[in-house]
Amino acid sequence: MGSLKIVISGYYGFDNCGDEAVLLSIIHCLKKLDPDVRITVLSNAPEKTRELYGVDVANRWNLIAVAQEILTARLLISGGGSLIQDATSVRSPAYYLLIIRLALFFKKKVMIYAQGVGPLTDRKNQANTAKLFDRCNAITLRDSGSAQLLRELGVKGEIHVTCDPVMALGSENVSVGAVSKLLLDLGVFRSDGKKGNPLLFVSVRHWKDDRHFAPVAKILDTQASKGWDVLLVPAHFPEDLYALRALCSSMTSQPYIIETCLTAKEFLALAEISDRVFSMRLHGLICAMAVGTPMVGLSYDPKVDSFMKQAGIEDFCLSYDDADLESRGIALFEKTEEPSPSLKLRRQEMQKLAWATAKKAIKLMQ
Repeated sequence: MGSLKIVISGYYGFDNCGDEAVLLSIIHCLKKLDPDVRITVLSNAPEKTRELYGVDVANRWNLIAVAQEILTARLLISGGGSLIQDATSVRSPAYYLLIIRLALFFKKKVMIYAQGVGPLTDRKNQANTAKLFDRCNAITLRDSGSAQLLRELGVKGEIHVTCDPVMALGSENVSVGAVSKLLLDLGVFRSDGKKGNPLLFVSVRHWKDDRHFAPVAKILDTQASKGWDVLLVPAHFPEDLYALRALCSSMTSQPYIIETCLTAKEFLALAEISDRVFSMRLHGLICAMAVGTPMVGLSYDPKVDSFMKQAGIEDFCLSYDDADLESRGIALFEKTEEPSPSLKLRRQEMQKLAWATAKKAIKLMQ
């Protein structure tokens, strides 16, 4: 039994739709490729994770329980997401590196799964990352910038650049029914279950001095004046809800706002139903790309630029530090069109990459 068991370590159980979408996609791919595989997820909210994904769970903070799960597993998957970075906290990488260290101590196989690495400014974090990553059985990263950073840190092992795991999902994995009642109750859907107007999905977060709220509010008001319904969607709950309320207070038009914690499936379904996505959160953009919804990004972090470049739509990416954010944003929305054949082709290529990552994990089990 133990030979078919995988333990997954990541930022799971924290009500972050992006990370939950990553987990959803990893589980989906692994179970599709090997229906007999047993999966245990290390989670901050074990029972919620068990209920949402139908997997075994362990409390990520209970290191004895974590060690027991790893001891009976064949493979540890570390990722995806931005786990090894110390922009949020210098201590953050230490936890994920400790889990990797545990697996290596027990002589288990370890796969770095489509992670985005960096920024890493602390020298101890840099040294430990290089040392432990070089002992892993497979390193797959979601962007070339992460690969370059690992090389600079001295990682000598083979590195594969893939894409975010969520790109393995598509419209066929989305159930509109997951959010029908929510949108009906909000008034976005009419009584017949259809949209009254084109729908703009908006995901923003607090950042620095929040100077982006005023120009973004103007961009959204302009879209509303052209007949669009603006839907404010919290990606990380409840932090993003506070940001969306602040943005809402800067607007002259009246947007719709979701004030509940969404699941990854609901977040993905909202991206699918919408006619445009405007997102500061990386996974708002990744979900839009996965389901084929046109998008405009607002970059506050290199990871957003990296994804938009990888998707071939860097021209539709605004910068947080742009002094003329309002007029540039309004102009970009004028340009946004239906997905081009080249964008559809790029989506298919990224989908293949995401599936190839999952296949690599299953192969490591053998």
